[in-house]
Amino acid sequence: MNKTLREFPQDIQLYLMESFGFPVTIEKLSGIKSDGGCHRLRFEDTSVIVKQMKEPQEYLFYKECTKYLQDFESHIPSLLFSHKEEVDHWIIIEDLEKPLPKDRWFADKEVLQVLFKFHTRTWGKDLPLKSPYSPSWQDEMNHRVLELLPNNIRGQVEGDLFRLQREAKDLFKPICWLSGDTNPTNWGIRRDGTVVIFDWERICTGSPAIDLAITMPGLGSDDGNLESLIASRYMSMWSELSYELPFTEEKLIKDIKLAKLWSVVEFLAKNWTTLEHEALSNILDKLITRLMKRP
Repeated sequence: MNKTLREFPQDIQLYLMESFGFPVTIEKLSGIKSDGGCHRLRFEDTSVIVKQMKEPQEYLFYKECTKYLQDFESHIPSLLFSHKEEVDHWIIIEDLEKPLPKDRWFADKEVLQVLFKFHTRTWGKDLPLKSPYSPSWQDEMNHRVLELLPNNIRGQVEGDLFRLQREAKDLFKPICWLSGDTNPTNWGIRRDGTVVIFDWERICTGSPAIDLAITMPGLGSDDGNLESLIASRYMSMWSELSYELPFTEEKLIKDIKLAKLWSVVEFLAKNWTTLEHEALSNILDKLITRLMKRP
């Protein structure tokens, strides 16, 4: 038996063998999240994803949260099997091998419609989890990022960074459920064309602006046109409902820009040691440029 397969819990092995037979290939998938593991197993006529996690958030999302999202389930990978051990949690889910094409990474209407549906279905509702990820912008994040900047730049942007932190406080009010990680590589497309979002480790509550901002690659657009287009398309969906609009389009544009900056600060503060020097320098240069514009 394949060595990697032997390392899976017995219940996982039995489910896989009884449901699909012996895997043709087993591919370890990489990413920033290194706690646990993620594998794609290919069989003769299908493939599945097997995820192992130390923190249970994604396991609990599938076990506890999806029951409240019955009319949204078509946009979530199907849970095929789950297994809980003393420390580790395991899920086997549908594999979405067709990624969202790069030409759809910018204010894609179907992506925004999926997020709108998710946000409005969970508007004002509590998340049924005890210790979910909680987005926040802490002082120590700023200090860590400032330490990464050249000395001659640090003093020029420090005040603006803390000002933006204060302006972003509304982002973290529990308005609705969020994916928390809507970056373009976390979307797939089924054969029938359905757009699906995966990687639910950061399920949380907050402002829709957070999910909308993270759909943008990099730091968003230099001229603000992409942020404006996202806000315009998202707000037009609200106009089709009888609900009172929760914010103005101008407010949403500002919040999307703030949320994007926050997401980059959080990412750098927590993950800068995992980045190659060139990648880190590229992100810092773009962040400096954005902060120097006094957004």
